[in-house]
Amino acid sequence: MVPSRSSSPARSSTTIEGRTMEMLNLSPFPNLRFFNTDNEGREFGVLLVKGTYDITADGRLVVADEQEPLVLTDTYHGALNTSSLRVPSDIVPKKPRADVILNAVARVPGGLARPSWTCGVRVEGEHVLERRLRVTGPRVWEPVWGVSERARATMSAAERRRVFGGWRLSEPEPASEVPIRYELASGGLLARPQEGSDEAFLEADERNPLGCGWIDPALTPIEAPVSAPRIEAADAPIREPHHLYAPAGFGPIPPAWLPRRPLGGTYDAHWRAHVWPNWPADYDFAYHNSAHPDLVYPDLLIGDETVRLFGFGGEDGERVIRLPGHAIVLEVTRAGGRAHAAPIELDTLYLDVADPDPRRHRAHLSWRTIFDHREVEGLTFLLADLAELMAPPSTETEKRS
Repeated sequence: MVPSRSSSPARSSTTIEGRTMEMLNLSPFPNLRFFNTDNEGREFGVLLVKGTYDITADGRLVVADEQEPLVLTDTYHGALNTSSLRVPSDIVPKKPRADVILNAVARVPGGLARPSWTCGVRVEGEHVLERRLRVTGPRVWEPVWGVSERARATMSAAERRRVFGGWRLSEPEPASEVPIRYELASGGLLARPQEGSDEAFLEADERNPLGCGWIDPALTPIEAPVSAPRIEAADAPIREPHHLYAPAGFGPIPPAWLPRRPLGGTYDAHWRAHVWPNWPADYDFAYHNSAHPDLVYPDLLIGDETVRLFGFGGEDGERVIRLPGHAIVLEVTRAGGRAHAAPIELDTLYLDVADPDPRRHRAHLSWRTIFDHREVEGLTFLLADLAELMAPPSTETEKRS
């Protein structure tokens, strides 16, 4: 077992329908017990345990002396609705698969500015998950003209439209770092005229309303350059001005964006009249997977995976991080004193590697489980070593059993 850094076991209790449920935390991590419901209105208990780890120079994860508090609501880089989601709320009941989320700044290997480079993340465990992005310096879609600027000055808008030759993507300027934010990825807003009104309707790319580079052949003004995305999928480079590319990134997706939003269910008149305040019948736990769709792991994590980062700084641009080989083991005590112990699900890996000083980089691991709170009298959990949990029983253990 892994020794706890907490000064003493943390005890708490909750009274539910006249019964007292005791909880004993033998881990060094903050935790929260709360209640939720499924899409049939059935209530259940949730236990969340979240650990903060320092990332050492050689890529090991070491339990941090100061544990960061749980995040009780979505936290953004700036203002709500005008900046990227930085840290999603921890208060979710269940994730069917694990989220891999990065708060990161791509930094050119060697530190010498260049027009573009590749950054990426690769998780190696029971499954392999890899995603690479190409990041660039500032670039724009430039209008192409068949006549000189002087000639255009005397033309009407209709005449200028006739000599407009389309859009050309400029060569990117050199850059040494690029924040991996959705403001720099494909998406954005488009102003559409409304019949009978002088005000335009702002249509959003619902996958990323904060993005840039959305060009409509008929509606986008042609007189000035349009900011082009600086973050693109390495295997789907941006080439066509009128194609709205899928937003690329490593950060979390807000609940209101596609493709996440529909998984929360249908909120219509029937729901308001007959289901509220419960979840709709078509609500899916996958709604709570907030990672970019390309970084939702095929399964839950074990805790001993290897993570490789590319293009986030350093001389060679590569960094190898090894998850700590930890598990949270939960012992559930039911009525009559019956007890059962088992590891709970590791469903979130959050890497905070944006700071230019790698000594400040941290990893956050979240374990979660649901339980029938009507039958449980006590919860005890501790931090355990995966190698010990997975080791075959010794001869002495077999004899005792």
